[in-house]
Amino acid sequence: MVSAGTASVPGGIDELTPHWLTDALGATVTDVRVERIAQDSGFSSLLYRLHLTAGEGVPATLIAKLPAQSEARGAMELLGGYGRELAFYRHVAGRAPMATPQVHTARMAEDSVDFVLLLEDLQHWDNADHLAGLETEQARLCIDQLAGLHAWSCDAANTSVLEHFPSLDTPLARDLLLPAFAPGWQIYRDHSSAAVPAGVARFAEDFADRAVAALPALTERDMLLHGDIRADNLFFDGDRMKVVDFQFAARGAGAADIAYLVTQGLPTRTRAGGDEVLMRHYLDRLAGHGVTDYSFDDAWRHYRFATVYLMVLPVITLNGWDALPERSRRLCMTLTDRAVAAIDEIDALEVFR
Repeated sequence: MVSAGTASVPGGIDELTPHWLTDALGATVTDVRVERIAQDSGFSSLLYRLHLTAGEGVPATLIAKLPAQSEARGAMELLGGYGRELAFYRHVAGRAPMATPQVHTARMAEDSVDFVLLLEDLQHWDNADHLAGLETEQARLCIDQLAGLHAWSCDAANTSVLEHFPSLDTPLARDLLLPAFAPGWQIYRDHSSAAVPAGVARFAEDFADRAVAALPALTERDMLLHGDIRADNLFFDGDRMKVVDFQFAARGAGAADIAYLVTQGLPTRTRAGGDEVLMRHYLDRLAGHGVTDYSFDDAWRHYRFATVYLMVLPVITLNGWDALPERSRRLCMTLTDRAVAAIDEIDALEVFR
């Protein structure tokens, strides 16, 4: 349950004192030791493990999530990313059939993007590695939960929650994300030894003008999407899975989440030949939740549009090449490699013709 305490929103990790935590958690905390985590995988937020000495009912450790202090903070403010995540934990988590860490506190300042999340620590779960990629069965587990979230948001009893999240098709996407593709693509070509099929290369050279056609297509359905459903955001414990990081939660066609998960989250050798099978698995699960009007033809068209359009995410991240940690560079290069391979294999560019 989200705490209903009166604690203020801290301006930094040093303000998460025992006194602040006692107020936020509604239980006595006498000491806290802070450990910085996920320094090579968190682009837009700061993550810490809090080791607590506290009274009964308080976990020994919690995860604290705070806004970045880098240029990413400004980008998240522009995109409303921090607000989206707070809205998810306040209005969706625990209600929709997508398992998340338990949230103990979710607060955001009224006059800035300062926020704090205190979340269940999943340190004993297996955090998937986006660079290594998912196994097919892990992808299926994730698809099952995505189908649950998408279907839940289509239920008339829950559709009001959609007002807290923007559409995939926004002026920011059209005017900022798409134009940022070209310089990132040049960095990719400069540093990649992978062969790029001629058709994909030609499309990429005019990406901003051509990929924009995906946005109206990907908003033909109005579902709540995770928006950044990558392996690093998935935690597994046997056949159980929990999902984190909702800063890119948005509204659109459910196949967009599936395309991002499959084409960038699975190694190419694992994914190859399996796109349609996994899409049909998603539609079966969606139908099991009562959504039966999403045809394969429509979903597959959305999948192909998304496979192309969502290449923008790793590519624009490459614009920060000089400041990126080595692992982050390798990750963005690998994800772009996977996206290029998928675009070519499923002839995704056909839907833009």
